[in-house]
Amino acid sequence: MDLDTLTEIEVTALIKELKYFLKNPQIDVPMLGQYKHEETILDKLNNIEYKFKTYRGKLDTKYSIHIRFLDNNKHLVRLCINGSNHINNDGVKVSGNHIHIYKFDGKEQTDYAYELDKFPFDKDDDLAESVSNFIKFVNIKKNTV
Repeated sequence: MDLDTLTEIEVTALIKELKYFLKNPQIDVPMLGQYKHEETILDKLNNIEYKFKTYRGKLDTKYSIHIRFLDNNKHLVRLCINGSNHINNDGVKVSGNHIHIYKFDGKEQTDYAYELDKFPFDKDDDLAESVSNFIKFVNIKKNTV
């Protein structure tokens, strides 16, 4: 599987594929203040390592969560809450509350942004709730080894 030219079917399969934290982290997100947490996760079936990152800056309502491939540093999925509006390469504009999904258009790899209405995320969720929903969405479990 070439991580630089994944098809939509491969991307969907990778999102659904079971992934494990290499360590079993205690993710304790404070209600307020800056927060940054990063963990390594592994898809054992495809032998793909990812970085899982959660970030909140000075604004408590603005944050992002993503998983990206360790090999090429490209995002598989990135959730942005109360960020900037985004314009995709095809001109489609989405609000500051969106999710980016890996997309290869036959020439280049991009992160295509979608509104949240078809995803299990809400702009009004706090960061801790979004982290929990994100972990479920990309199918990450505690390491059983």
